[in-house]
Amino acid sequence: MGKEFIALIDVVPEEIDTDFEELIKKLKDTLPNDAVIERYDVIPVAFGLKKARVRVRYPEEWGGTDKVEECFSKADGIQGIEGIAFSKA
Repeated sequence: MGKEFIALIDVVPEEIDTDFEELIKKLKDTLPNDAVIERYDVIPVAFGLKKARVRVRYPEEWGGTDKVEECFSKADGIQGIEGIAFSKA
């Protein structure tokens, strides 16, 4: 890869009892080969619902987080996706 960006993306699943390992696998499957999920954290939201804060490394030419969010939106079981931050790697 050439120059890269890193983004933090919050992904809220539809179900309270979501298996986050499975959710992250689904998200990885939506990304092209030039983007990678480096890690994720599970963060409580409310009433037992949790979200994944996903750190993604992707090509600089993608710009902001829109393309990553678009890829993630193809995964089943997602209630919401929000780009939190991005910067050059």
